[in-house]
Amino acid sequence: MHSRRLWVVSLLFVAWLIWAETSFQFYDHALGRDLDLSASRVSLVAGSFLVPYGLLQIPVGRLLDQGRVDRWIWIAALMASGFSLVFAFSTDLVGLMLSRMGTGVACAVAFPASALLARRTLPQNRFALAMGLTDSLLGWGAVFAALIPLVFPWTDWRQLVAFQALFLAVMVVVPVIALGRSFPSSTSPQKIQSLSTSDHWDRAGIGKIIKACLMYAWGGGFVFGLAQYGLISGLRAWGGERTQWMSLTMSFGIGLGMVMAGWLGSRSGRRGLVLLSGTGLNLLALIALLRLSNQAAGLLLLSALCLGLGLGVSVLAFPIAEDAAPSGQTALTVAIVNTTGTVTGGVMSIVSGLILEASAPGDLTPVLLVYGLFGLFGVAVATWIQFTTESVQSAT
Repeated sequence: MHSRRLWVVSLLFVAWLIWAETSFQFYDHALGRDLDLSASRVSLVAGSFLVPYGLLQIPVGRLLDQGRVDRWIWIAALMASGFSLVFAFSTDLVGLMLSRMGTGVACAVAFPASALLARRTLPQNRFALAMGLTDSLLGWGAVFAALIPLVFPWTDWRQLVAFQALFLAVMVVVPVIALGRSFPSSTSPQKIQSLSTSDHWDRAGIGKIIKACLMYAWGGGFVFGLAQYGLISGLRAWGGERTQWMSLTMSFGIGLGMVMAGWLGSRSGRRGLVLLSGTGLNLLALIALLRLSNQAAGLLLLSALCLGLGLGVSVLAFPIAEDAAPSGQTALTVAIVNTTGTVTGGVMSIVSGLILEASAPGDLTPVLLVYGLFGLFGVAVATWIQFTTESVQSAT
């Protein structure tokens, strides 16, 4: 019971990092205005979180598989809280970047640690649903981040960041320390030894993990390149209110889609069909989103919802990779897949910025070309996974 409570608290850490990261896009202009920073320098501050967060997850995952998860979580959460406070009171570019980098380093622990706890404490057939719930926080956290400026428009960005830091300390650090002390057997040396890693990777397993990484790269590329950075809204000249509602709807779709995909994907035989359905829905929704007129508000919102629902199936990359990985390497495997999605998302966000800079207002052809091909790539990977799954089932 205590281990499951620890997993629930770890979900708060994941939700917090998404909330803290996503909320930056809602106060970045105010930050630049207050500190007299150019748009390029604000983008440097934004990117300083993702770089260490993405690069450190794989070595952190390796360490998590071999150590005390509870200790890693509360130390990382305490570090993230501290660096967030430094960020809230920074007055120059160097301080902002260093504090954001420190927060990214600390947050690299959150996602693989939560996945490892889910794998250790829940039945094996619940791992896909657990990852669906965990990764759905990407959508729910974005929804919450978008709601804050709507509900509390008066909130200063420094006050918000300071509140986020205190929230993490109270809701994650303290409970994890308490749970770790009251249930020491969950991290006993004997149990850690029994869950120690095995370095045996077979060729078939590596092939499945590559497919899983490609599937999550598709999801991460869409979410960070298209869904979260206002590419379409910038070209279609949507106002701030419409952009926020479209972002809310799309984020809600991502969260709901990931939970549904995790539930449907609890049985491995269903995963290929779920992936095919989701990638196909995503491609159709993208075309509708780009072709509908600005006056079709209801249909645009429906397209945004369907785009998010389709993106949600990418979460099945985690159970696919976990099934193929050697025993005792859950955190490392999850970190590899998540890093692939994060890096691809960063690359696609740069591509989106170049498209936005080079395109004339209202010209959506480059977006349709680039993301249409990216959508077809997702369908191709899903087809590949479904075809190989059917081949294995026929052989057995």
